Amino acid sequence: MELKFENVTKNYKGKKILKGISLTMGTGVYGLLGPNGAGKTTMIRILADVLRPTKGRVLYDGKDIHAVGDDYRAKIGYLPQDVSFYSDFTGRDYLEYSAALKGMEKTHAKKQIEELAHSVGLWDDLNRKCTSYSGGMQRRLGIAQALLDDPEILILDEPTSGLDPYERIKFRNIISAYAKDRLVLLSTHIVSDVEQIAAHIMMMEYGVIQHIHTGEEFIHMMEGRVWLVEMSAEQLVAYQNQAVISNVRAKDGRMEVRIIEEAKPDRDAVQAIPTLEDAYLYLFNYLSEKSRR
Repeated sequence: MELKFENVTKNYKGKKILKGISLTMGTGVYGLLGPNGAGKTTMIRILADVLRPTKGRVLYDGKDIHAVGDDYRAKIGYLPQDVSFYSDFTGRDYLEYSAALKGMEKTHAKKQIEELAHSVGLWDDLNRKCTSYSGGMQRRLGIAQALLDDPEILILDEPTSGLDPYERIKFRNIISAYAKDRLVLLSTHIVSDVEQIAAHIMMMEYGVIQHIHTGEEFIHMMEGRVWLVEMSAEQLVAYQNQAVISNVRAKDGRMEVRIIEEAKPDRDAVQAIPTLEDAYLYLFNYLSEKSRR
């Protein structure tokens, strides 16, 4: 199975949101990282056939997704960034309604709803009104909806918004198990959401996919660019306006500051083992900051 973007452009109110995106995806987990406003949701909505491009096209196994039509949409599980619920729906009502829209047979739908409710930790709350759920519970319900009917293509826009750290780990485990022979596109600005599970990571800014690499390749790119420097809290206040800082922690009454810089920032600085988050900050903060200097 192959999904291919061919020079996809999207304009809105005279502004170019996507700028000629071309890429090919197969099975596995793809992470789409980028700051808010990068164009991630627009790209996601075009892939889910919710939005049409101004120019270009998306191909599924060589065929335009609009020509494939309902057959293409039947292969998709889609979790949008914002999920709405009817005020009188319980969690079970919402999943049964979603299953009906997907054309699932009732017995199969009931069995899968029970399995997914257990997987996302909502079994005990299925008969409660959706509007009484916390934000994290509503997000987990949306994830269960996207997984109904074992879609071949799973498209998730900011799926862990509102989830606590434990729920994020459970979500990553579910996606890892699910994605063996399917395509999963996970759009987020939270690096840890994709660091452990994505085989390929795309970094997007200003409507353009700027980089596509594995996590290991991004991390290798950062070797010799991440430093640890100890300083006082007062020094840190003054220093933070002239450097890209990825982390700070207290250490023996001083601050250990993790700095992204191509040259050694201080004579006492020591090199640190880089992470994917360092690469994200380097590509979206350090380089743009450097260009402004």
